Amino acid sequence: MKKLINDPRNVVTDALRGMSVAHTQLRIDQDKRIIFRASASQKKVALVSGGGSGHEPLHGGFVGTGMLDAAVAGEIFTSPTPDQVSAAIAGVDGGQGVLLIIKNYTGDVLNFEMAAELAQAEGVQVESVVVNDDVAVEDSSFTAGRRGVGLTVLLEKIAGAAAEEGQGLQQVTQIAQQVIENGRSMGVALSSVTLPAVGKPSFDLPDDEIEMGVGIHGEPGRHRIGMKDAHGIASDLVEAILADLDFTDSPVIAMLNGMGATPLIELYVMYGEVERLLAERGVRVVRNLVGNYITSLDMAGCSLTLLRADDELLRLWDAPVATPALTRGEATAATSSFERPKTPATMKGKPEVFMKDEARQAEHASGNGISIGMMKRWIGIAAEIINDNQEQLTELDATIGDADHGTNISRGMTQAYATLEKSQPDSFTEIGKTVGMSLVSSVGGASGPLYGTFFLRFGQETAGIEELDVPTLAAAFRAGVDGVRARGKAEAGEKTMLDVLMPVADVLEAYSDAQLHDAISAARQAAFTGRDETVDMVAKKGRASYLGERSIGHMDPGAASAALIVDALASAVEEHR
Repeated sequence: MKKLINDPRNVVTDALRGMSVAHTQLRIDQDKRIIFRASASQKKVALVSGGGSGHEPLHGGFVGTGMLDAAVAGEIFTSPTPDQVSAAIAGVDGGQGVLLIIKNYTGDVLNFEMAAELAQAEGVQVESVVVNDDVAVEDSSFTAGRRGVGLTVLLEKIAGAAAEEGQGLQQVTQIAQQVIENGRSMGVALSSVTLPAVGKPSFDLPDDEIEMGVGIHGEPGRHRIGMKDAHGIASDLVEAILADLDFTDSPVIAMLNGMGATPLIELYVMYGEVERLLAERGVRVVRNLVGNYITSLDMAGCSLTLLRADDELLRLWDAPVATPALTRGEATAATSSFERPKTPATMKGKPEVFMKDEARQAEHASGNGISIGMMKRWIGIAAEIINDNQEQLTELDATIGDADHGTNISRGMTQAYATLEKSQPDSFTEIGKTVGMSLVSSVGGASGPLYGTFFLRFGQETAGIEELDVPTLAAAFRAGVDGVRARGKAEAGEKTMLDVLMPVADVLEAYSDAQLHDAISAARQAAFTGRDETVDMVAKKGRASYLGERSIGHMDPGAASAALIVDALASAVEEHR
């Protein structure tokens, strides 16, 4: 792998640092990874968007006059955490309300919705819209819904203009929803994407094949076909979009977007074909964008976005804008008066070695129960096991997801254990809260809020308990599982972590009269059995759901990490014994 980077783990941090010195009209919170306008919050509706990094210039490149007030940057292809989004909301709220623009990916929706709930509890007016324009997802009731892709750029521009001229929160939200209802997109990949932390292509795409309907994280699309010329590919994109929505009755804004590695000369070739095909079908394009606006790292390919626009949407589209990636008209960008941050030394070294000295553990249990010290040890072993299996988890996710699960869950469990060691909570409830909030704030993606919810609910169920025997452990585990079900709106059989967690909860309840060791051994077996059974399932949640039948034959990465966490619990019990 040849990339212009330093440590693959610090790509987002290093890129934001470079962005901060390149664009004086921006103010970047390096700790929370939020790109703000340099000017202070104004008395206007504020727009906040964000998501995984790797799609530049989306979203940070669209922060500025006439578009976003803040963009939240997650890890590569991983949604930001709720505390990041919450900090962005707090940083831009000028009293007129905040609109969250969310792309329809499970992790983005979960994390942005959690942040919205927190902000609303503090009295902030928050509305949100979910962009779901990708027509490549044909069976939206079967999958997690249509993905949010290129239309996001057009929405940020149009809603941003409405907010800039002083329209109210409900008006701006209605305009954003109008854009969503009238826009459609479709993409094609000529090559795979290579994540810096992985170092090799996420999927294999032969030289004579292309992936029609590819997602912006490298998710497989509708089907693979033989390579075509520009006219043939443009025909497929146009036909897929027009089959989904009639664009002949309104003027249209068109965007031909590059995926990151496609030369501009090829994008212009493609746009020429697209415009001619649309004209032949009675579609009147009155505005256009051609270039890289929502990319996928180094993927070769392009996407087409069409938006039916009335006079009001065109007026807002034509309004002045001044951002790093899109500037036109008479809008001006404020420059920053903040002192440039000093560049810290690059992070080096590997994660710390996890505790193994029994002298550092808290009090022992009676023999048929889990003590507070054993629960802390559970988290330490889990962090170690997850770290050891990080590459395997990433490989599993690369096959049916976006190749970030191993990195994310390893970072989260490491942070959770480090926080436990520092804070030394003295109750199961506090341990659950500490671990849960650490995971929510450090993992990102869907895994952060889901695993975070599990441990938070686990801890809440153990309030006032000094030792977990099998019945109380079963009740706590069930509470955690129910929290995951509610948060993720999922059930067993849908190829997720619940295919491990639910059988484990069932076994613990069935073994309520057994010895702890026997119950935990049975739970461990149930976890690995549930993990293995996901291989033959069709994914119905998350990014893997976009593969449909093509997800059969692959183990779910969330189920794999859940099994490792249960295995760590069993190891903590065996170690104590």
